[in-house]
Amino acid sequence: MAEKTEELLYVEISEMDYLLICNVRDLRKEIGLTQLQLSQKMKLADGFVSKVETFVERAKYNVRHLPLLAKALDCEIKDLFPKQTPRYDQVKLTLRRTNRINRDGSVSTKKETEVARIEPIH
Repeated sequence: MAEKTEELLYVEISEMDYLLICNVRDLRKEIGLTQLQLSQKMKLADGFVSKVETFVERAKYNVRHLPLLAKALDCEIKDLFPKQTPRYDQVKLTLRRTNRINRDGSVSTKKETEVARIEPIH
């Protein structure tokens, strides 16, 4: 049986990438799409959106993805961008990774990731 573990990871990312990913995630959730469904609607690998949203992988959205995202989310490209202007060029994310808990209460081998802290890189 798996044991619940917690690990901290540190990732450097442009603040604009971070804010874009968060905004797209919020739009995705708002319309009730899973990460898998959004990846499939964009005609990309099934795990692509998951890799982008966990920040653990190097995958990020790029300019090519913008029209694909807008079409999949039924919005304008401008709606994908965050409302606030980034304050910093780069930020350091502290990510907390823990095992998921299964419906039966057992500890899963799958991990979930949450952003525990965001710090500017000067």
